[in-house]
Amino acid sequence: MIFHFLLLALACVAEKVELTANAAEYCTGMYSRQDWGGPVDPFIKVDVKKFSKNPDDTHPLSLVVFEYRDMDYLGTTDNVTGVTNYICTDKFVREDVCPKSELNQFIVSSNNSGNSLIKTAVLTELGTNDFSYHVANTGYYCLAVYDPQYSSSEGSFSVIVNFHNAFGNLPASEIPKLPLYGLLAVVYAVCLSVYLFQVFKHRSELLLLQKYLAGFFVFLTVENILVWSLYDVENNNKTFPIPNGIKFYISFISMLNAFRVSFSLFLLLIISLGYGVVYPKLQRKTMNKCKLLAAAHFLVSTVFIWFSYYSSQVQPSGSTTNTSKATTTIEANSWVILIITLPLAVLLVVFYFLILTSLQKTVKLLAEKKQIVKLKMYKNLFKLIFGSMLLMVFALIINVVLVFNDSLTESIERLWKFSDVLTDFWPACIYFIVFIGLAIIWRPTDSSYLLAASSQIPTADNGDADPEEPQEIYNNLDQYGNEFEFDDLRSLNSDNPFGDPPESLPTPENPFDDPVQKPSGDNFKIDDDEEEQEDKEKTDDSKDK
Repeated sequence: MIFHFLLLALACVAEKVELTANAAEYCTGMYSRQDWGGPVDPFIKVDVKKFSKNPDDTHPLSLVVFEYRDMDYLGTTDNVTGVTNYICTDKFVREDVCPKSELNQFIVSSNNSGNSLIKTAVLTELGTNDFSYHVANTGYYCLAVYDPQYSSSEGSFSVIVNFHNAFGNLPASEIPKLPLYGLLAVVYAVCLSVYLFQVFKHRSELLLLQKYLAGFFVFLTVENILVWSLYDVENNNKTFPIPNGIKFYISFISMLNAFRVSFSLFLLLIISLGYGVVYPKLQRKTMNKCKLLAAAHFLVSTVFIWFSYYSSQVQPSGSTTNTSKATTTIEANSWVILIITLPLAVLLVVFYFLILTSLQKTVKLLAEKKQIVKLKMYKNLFKLIFGSMLLMVFALIINVVLVFNDSLTESIERLWKFSDVLTDFWPACIYFIVFIGLAIIWRPTDSSYLLAASSQIPTADNGDADPEEPQEIYNNLDQYGNEFEFDDLRSLNSDNPFGDPPESLPTPENPFDDPVQKPSGDNFKIDDDEEEQEDKEKTDDSKDK
């Protein structure tokens, strides 16, 4: 779940980056035009914004572009220390490792037979310097810049690098999610149409919980359509830095995502506690605790997403070629990441613990009260949650296999194509499966309202009363949520299928006349006794006369 938040923010950054002395290298995957088509050939270009703090300074900058699999053809390794040096210095010139004409430039092996072209250049002017690298093969490409005259007092250089793919400006690792999220949005819309048809068909038998699910289903469909549209907007965005309008759109989608996760956990928790099915209403104190926990999760999630987006605007301090001069980027402050991530992880653990323990208690209670229908529903819910955990573990195992099955270089070359799909879109698919399963279990039916009928609510055995039992709810309504709800109007309607039938019905002949009561067998018996008594009195009178 945490990775889903982080990758949603990272996915919204177009493939244009700024390199400085603090972060002088950037690597990303790129597709060739043959592997992922588009209107243009993929390329890598640079734009020098400044050489240092002094605008008149134009000292040269060294640059190299290479595919990650060709790392072995860069630099020279010291036989004594085992350290690989990538920059040609006076020492290496004296040792004939590199010619003097390549001083302060990147060292490239003369026996270069790599997979792709390794291209070096010296940037001496502001602007593009007529440098362009054509991406002929799909791979994981890196660009590094070295400033031989860097000093913190003079300030750092600034170079904008454009990794432009044939399909647009999205990172190559993110482009599969553009059609996948579009497909997921269509599936959501189709399932929503089917569910709303059932809601309309059984609108007079709906539980309040089913109304919540229907409304949340609409929210999820709209949210997935917006997420898909965000990827499309970012793919077509050609400006750097990102315009304020797109930044606001990113923040809005991120808040929707945080609300989705928080409300989903809240909904699972109150269902596990038996809301609407086992008990008509939860204790007000219990419900308020659930609401506060969900609100805290939403706030922490929003802060985490904002931080993830902010950190994604700063380049990582790690460098493959050791050309970075400092580690002052936000990623270096691990304590900041820990402060933001730890509360979210703790809240997730607390939510899952409460959901599973509450679900276990509810299943045990229903089994003791022999509520077979409700027990089956909650057992199916437990199977659904357990199955989703197995699917997440399966994705984790696949990631581990891809990383450790081969060497680090081969793992990176293979993983960049699938990592974002496994860590971002796969959880989205699992979430869809869980929610659809939940909607099916609590789907509207002709008899769904019977689940909330008093005769279906378990009653406590003789002995100490359980404060969570229904009879305690009815005897202590001031402790429970007793707000008047629209569903309560059903008890006032004459067409309530669960109310007592009327004692009499108007006759078809005249609906305004009082109905004729049909005499019962006892009435006939009373009338016969009265007639016999009258006949006896008449006989006695005649005898007396």
